[in-house]
Amino acid sequence: MKQKDISVLQYPWPYEIGPFSQSFYEEQNGWIDTDYLFMSEVARTKYKNQGLVETASYMFPAASSKELVRPMARFIVWFTLFDDYHKLCPVHQLVDIRDYIMDVMMGQKPKADDIGLIRQVALSREELLPYVNDDWFHRWTKDFYNFTTYGMMEEIPYRLKKQFPALDTLLLVCEYSISIYPYVNLVEPSINFIIPNFISEHPVIKRLKMLMCRIMAIQNDFASIEKELAVDTEVLNIILVIRNQYKVSLEEACTEAMNIHDNYVKEFVELQNNLPDFGLHQKNMDRFVHNMALMISGLGAWYHKGRSTRYKTPGEFPKPEYGTSSV
Repeated sequence: MKQKDISVLQYPWPYEIGPFSQSFYEEQNGWIDTDYLFMSEVARTKYKNQGLVETASYMFPAASSKELVRPMARFIVWFTLFDDYHKLCPVHQLVDIRDYIMDVMMGQKPKADDIGLIRQVALSREELLPYVNDDWFHRWTKDFYNFTTYGMMEEIPYRLKKQFPALDTLLLVCEYSISIYPYVNLVEPSINFIIPNFISEHPVIKRLKMLMCRIMAIQNDFASIEKELAVDTEVLNIILVIRNQYKVSLEEACTEAMNIHDNYVKEFVELQNNLPDFGLHQKNMDRFVHNMALMISGLGAWYHKGRSTRYKTPGEFPKPEYGTSSV
């Protein structure tokens, strides 16, 4: 199956692109050549061509200054390379890596001998400081913990065993492993509104975030199916899981995955149109949920309209390198 044969998922709202989508390529290449030298040169070259810095403007189009978009772009590059690099990392080793990164996300200074991966997340924090508060940093860090613990660490055994999970298990795991929980926090500084904790914990907001994560996980699986068909450890794509569990064709599996996606989108829209009364914060919460929706459609547009080679060009997706002799 070729990527061109896969249907493009649709949304009942438009997408927008912020004004800085092409502004960070030179900086990105500098980040990669300075702080990602623990990766092979082949991998670094591929990452330079993946257009990762563009996604900040596709996902957070309301961000109104280059200074604000920079830490978002930096964090997206960092998070993507962190995830790719550690996909086959033994869980017991990832625990210590996770805990140290959390300390840095909360303000601990990197050590002099830390790899550049640590310096980059510290820089993201430093650049975000003018736009957020301590409550925001706590949520951001907690969401990174959940991504690593309930996403990556749950996926790794399936990859190492080359074993498909059950569909219901996959949907629970991919909700965290897609990494959208940490990213959605960036909507708040992009609209210049940091959500109070009591609203962030509201069941409707939590449900909207859950739906968003699952929608974008399936979105990613559709965008990457050709690449993942060629890798025997990629057993966590929803299309492949459905094919394996129900013994159906790829085409039938795509149809079922799209139905699941579309039902999540329908529920998201229903909740968006019937938000609770948030009092003085109502207008800002309307803006927040609207920009969540733009984040979904924006990343979907980037997959198909951006200049990235990440999913479009066969062989351009770097292999996980943690623990290999290539680094």
